[in-house]
Parts: sequence; C-alpha cells; structure tokens
Amino acid sequence: MGNTGKKGTNKNVSSKKRKDDKVKKTIRIVGYFLCTIQLILSILATIYVIKLKIVPTPYIVVIDILLFVLFVLFVMLQKWSIPGIIASFTSIIVSFFLFAGCFYINFTYNKIKNISGVDTKVDNVNVYVRIDDPANDINGAANYNFGILSTLDRDNTNKIKADIESVLGQPISVTEYDTAIDLIKGLFDNQTQAIILNDAYMSFITDSEGYEDAENRIKVIYNKNFETSIKKDINEDYLNSEDDKVFTILINGVDTRGRTITNSNSDTNILLTVNMNTHQILMISTPRDYFVPLSISGNVRDKLTHSGAYGVDVTMDTLEMLYGVNVDDFVRINFDGFMDVIDALGGITVYSEYEFDGFDNDVVNMTYHFNQGYNDVNGKQALLFARERHAFLDGDRQRGRNQMAVIEGMIDKALSPQILKNYTNIWNEVSDCVLTSMDYDEIAEFVKIQLADSPSWEVVKYSVTGSDAMSTTYSTGSAEVYVMIPDETTVNQAKEYLRQIYAGERVVIPEQ
Repeated sequence: MGNTGKKGTNKNVSSKKRKDDKVKKTIRIVGYFLCTIQLILSILATIYVIKLKIVPTPYIVVIDILLFVLFVLFVMLQKWSIPGIIASFTSIIVSFFLFAGCFYINFTYNKIKNISGVDTKVDNVNVYVRIDDPANDINGAANYNFGILSTLDRDNTNKIKADIESVLGQPISVTEYDTAIDLIKGLFDNQTQAIILNDAYMSFITDSEGYEDAENRIKVIYNKNFETSIKKDINEDYLNSEDDKVFTILINGVDTRGRTITNSNSDTNILLTVNMNTHQILMISTPRDYFVPLSISGNVRDKLTHSGAYGVDVTMDTLEMLYGVNVDDFVRINFDGFMDVIDALGGITVYSEYEFDGFDNDVVNMTYHFNQGYNDVNGKQALLFARERHAFLDGDRQRGRNQMAVIEGMIDKALSPQILKNYTNIWNEVSDCVLTSMDYDEIAEFVKIQLADSPSWEVVKYSVTGSDAMSTTYSTGSAEVYVMIPDETTVNQAKEYLRQIYAGERVVIPEQ
C-alpha cells in the first residue's frame, strides 16, 4: 500500500515536471520567435535607412551594432525562464519601435520622392465663349469663328485646334490676333464667337485697364492640358559653384490651388543661395512687377510676374539674366496651401519691420494686428503677413521683405527638433502645396549634412527696388500696365552680395 502511494506521488511529480518543462520550452520557443521577428525588423530598418540616404554612415553602423547586441543578448537570456520572459517583453517593445521606424522612414522617402525631381511644366489651354453664349461644350461651337493668338503659345494653340477639329469632324474657322487683349476684345466685340487662350495668359488681360472683370464675362467650354519638359543648362558666364557647395534655388510662389506645375504668374520670386561651407543663406527678393527683359522676349521688357505664364524655367532664366547667377533648381509653393504647413509646424515666428494691420478678404477673411518686432503667427496670420502691401508706403517692396521673413521663420522651425511633434502631418501638407526640381539625392545629401554636423545657419536678406511707372510690355502688347522700373544700384548691390557668398565671403547686409 505504502509503495503504491509513493509511486503515485512520484508519478505526479514527474507529470508536473514534464508540464513545467513543456511550458518552459514553449516560452523559450516564443522567445526565439520574438527575437527572430526583432532581427528581421532590424534588417528591414537598416535597409530602409540606407535607402533613405539621409542618415550618416557612422550612425547606421552604431545603430546596427546596438541592435545586433540586443538580439544576441535576448537570445541568450532565453535559456532562463524569468530573464527570458523579461527579454521577450523587451524584444516586443524594441520590435514595435523598429516597425514604427520602418513606417516613418518609408513614409518620409515616399513623400520626398513625391515632391522632388519635377522636370515638366503644364499649359492649361481653354476655349472661352461669352458668359451668355448658348454653347456649353465644344459641340455647341461647331460653326463658330475662333480667335487665336498669331505667335504667343502657337504650338499649344495648334494642338488644341487639331483636337477640336478631330472632335467636331470638321475644320474650324479662325481669326488671328497679336495680343491677348486684342483677342478678348474681338470676342467682346462679336468679331469672334469663341477664343483659344492659355489660362496663364488671362492675367495679361485682367491686368489691363477696362478688362479687370474679363474672367467674369466669359466661360470655359473646352479644355486641354499640355505637358512639356523643363530643360536647364549651365551658363559658364554666370556665377556657379564648381564643387556644389554653393547653390541657388528659386522660391517661386504662385496662387494656383493645390499641388500643381501648371504655368501661372510668378507672384513671389526669391533667390535663395546656400553656402554649405560658411553656413550662410542669402535671400534676394525681386518685386513681381519688376520691368525686365524675359529670356524669351528678345530683349523686350515685361513684368517679372508674367514670366511664370510661360513656365517656371522662363522665370529662372530671366532672373539669371538679371543677376548673372546660375539658378540650379526651383521650389514652387502654393502660398495659399502653405497656411496648412505652418499650422502643422505649430506656427512660426516672423520679424516685422513695421507695426501694421493686415487684411485679406479674398483668402483668409480676417484682420490681424502685427507688432513691430517678433510676432508668433499661425498659418492664416502668416499668409496675411506675406500678402499685405497696401499698409506700406513701400508697397510690393515691403511685401517681398515680409515674404522672406516668413520663409526664414519656416526654415528656423523646420530645422528645430519641434518638427518631430507633428511629423506626418507636416509632410502631408508639404506634399500638397510644394514641388521642386531638386532630385531626391540632392535633398537627402543636405539633410544628411544637417544631421551629421547640426550647423547653425545665418540667414541674410536683401530686396531690390525701383520706381513706379506705366508701360507697354511684351505680354500685353500696346496696352499699358503698371510696372516697376529697376533701380540698377540695388540690382548691382544684389550681384555683389551673390559674388560674396559664392566666393565664401561672409555677407553683411545693413538694414534696408
């Protein structure tokens, strides 16, 4: 009887030991599995980081060594129950952060790729009729006489003309006009029943006296977009960095909605020159109405803003001619959309040279008081600050200086650690309103240097000025419009500042 009881006890102990061993083995297997997941995520994270190209190699090596040591340590700890369980839970936490890191790295890569490497421009060409015309589509205009421009945008005009004839199955009657003003006048005077016009050229009409409301008197019945390549060549006669440590970018602000490269007036034209050696950034603002020869106008002068109607490359080339510097790339900003970027950044700080009230009923429908000195502003307030000109005797000149102050505030905030607080939101907003010709590798290299060295950047700003006048222009023909005659002294001074920053000299600009 006693032996039977002892055997039963031994059997129970043995059974319990087998169960314990089975549980320990299961825990160990789970631990090894979790460590394997951690290793896979570590390898994946390393691949993503290398693909991102912005993290300095020494940092990657250190991170990889740390991750490998953690993996080996967690695997070794699986030999013991309690340490193994602790290691498994820690491995889960590490894997979570690795997974989140992979997500954010891939997110960042895709967003940068999405806004970079732009090498095309788009012409939006419309067929317009009078607002009260019975035709609501191109079929309703089958027997109309179409007005077209004789020389400007003739390639696109011929393309849409051929397309219309294909749709209608018959040739269309056309009358040629020299300027956009003559074209719209012919429509309003019933010389034609429809006109073909590049949407970007509408500003040539609305800038002219007596035609400010032209857009309200017409409607679109047909539309085509035409995409063409942007080609940039290095001019050996202009300033240029041989080692790519100094480069100039055009900050091109437009009023078009959304993320678009459609040709339109250039309302903001700021040359931003970066010297990677001296860690100085020079910003030069050129008023939108500056009266200069366009690169395509055969030395005939026009308002700088009109250059954007022919493409951002024309704006770049025109500014190159004005300042004698190669413009390497452009960053195109929808200035209405950037309100959301500033809000995503958590607001910015701008310096105002004057105390004034800003008001803009069309865009933000608000009034805001700006103090002389530093102002903390949100997106709407920043847009008011950047757009206001009527509050200043200096008008558009001061607006240009304020726009540079806004860009400086955005640079300061973007280079601060606070950008991490709302990282995905910021990139989402940026990708909705910013496009650049800089390729991914160029952007990644700049970020890598910033991460490796964390240099402190000095931003200096300068605005060229001029005098008010009325004149005919390349784009408006015989119609006189407001222009700003360049003050050559300020243009030459801007050239000197550009020479200094390219030469590696420290640029010092007195307050204007």
